Amino acid sequence: MTNIESNTNSICEKNKRNTRSLAVWTSAWLLTLAMVAFGPILLWDFHKMITIGAIGANLLMGYKMIMANKQHLEDLDELQQRIHLVAMALSLGVSMVFGAVFGLLESSRLVEFHPNPSSVLFVMGISYAVGMVLAHRKYS
Repeated sequence: MTNIESNTNSICEKNKRNTRSLAVWTSAWLLTLAMVAFGPILLWDFHKMITIGAIGANLLMGYKMIMANKQHLEDLDELQQRIHLVAMALSLGVSMVFGAVFGLLESSRLVEFHPNPSSVLFVMGISYAVGMVLAHRKYS
């Protein structure tokens, strides 16, 4: 095996390991988020200490997810980092603009429902996916 093949294999293995780690911590964060959202209603009848514990677990899983994402991004090559940077920039901008307007819809009496902040997460995810597709098309 040549040095280039060995280096390529180690990069692929590192990417697989980072992707697996990111998937595990993101799944843990999502599970604890669901626990915070639905546990008080369905499982523990709004017991404050259990809810505080669930929030603490969610914050810890969120921190671990952020660190796994950071490691994943640091270990990508320069082109992959650039693609993610473009997608993240688009996602941040769209989420900020959408979140600001979405939060003002009720107070400006344009809608009668109370805007749910989790909707911003969906917009963020969709805009990130669109950004990834656009950046891949631009740089590939």
